[in-house]
Amino acid sequence: MPIDHREPNINARRLGLYLRLTREALRLSYEDAAAVAGCASDWLVRVETGFARPAPVEVERIMERYRIREARMADVMIDLASRLDGPAWLAAHADGLKASTRDVLIMESEASVVHSYGVQLVPELARAERYSRHLAPHLHPGCDVDLEWDLLSSRQRHRVDGRPRTLDVIIDERALTLPLTEPEAMVAQLHHLLDLGESAEATIRLVPDDAALYEARAYPFDVLEFPEVNDRVPLIHTIVGTDFGQADLSGVWTFIEERSALPPDDSRALILQILTELTAR
Repeated sequence: MPIDHREPNINARRLGLYLRLTREALRLSYEDAAAVAGCASDWLVRVETGFARPAPVEVERIMERYRIREARMADVMIDLASRLDGPAWLAAHADGLKASTRDVLIMESEASVVHSYGVQLVPELARAERYSRHLAPHLHPGCDVDLEWDLLSSRQRHRVDGRPRTLDVIIDERALTLPLTEPEAMVAQLHHLLDLGESAEATIRLVPDDAALYEARAYPFDVLEFPEVNDRVPLIHTIVGTDFGQADLSGVWTFIEERSALPPDDSRALILQILTELTAR
């Protein structure tokens, strides 16, 4: 696969967007903003489009010169400037990722809440190691299974500066009854879901087989939420990979949550039932 090093990445673009919206809210032209901030206007243009990467101290200086340093968004932008390259573990995998995949993983790493809906497969952030290793050669023929698991486990463990992240998972029951050539992989996955369900940072719910089927339930997706801002970022999963969705899927998530998903305790009971039936074979 050709290596795609296109810039700017999503964090640089996001910081640039926040800075542009801030400048426009203050009704400053590039020239006026540059004069206030004490920088060159062409540099400010490049920062706002993501092609120049300001250090946190430079973003803080802009906020101070704009006289909005005490605003909540000032802290958000200064904080984001410290992670423009994304998480450190991503560097080891960068050469094997498309730019779009890199950006998806960076955005996922920034999220404080991940709503993840799985149809035929367990969502990635909720996968057990044995289940993931079993699937990897089928989903990515010719891949390095160890490298795939290293990337996924890094994503699962990641927390921005140690901050908590909520994982909210809804899985179609058929994803857990799908026959695998290695049944032990599903056993491990079921145990992992039970363990996750006991975590303060995760909620696991199932959509039972007898739930009504409608179009919105047919496709896996995620909705990402972020601290201190109202952004909701949808991710869609297809046969060619994961990419950003074009429409807000928060309403779809809520619809599935309210109309189809079992409560956590009932979901746990169903997982235990599936596990009992599987291990009895």
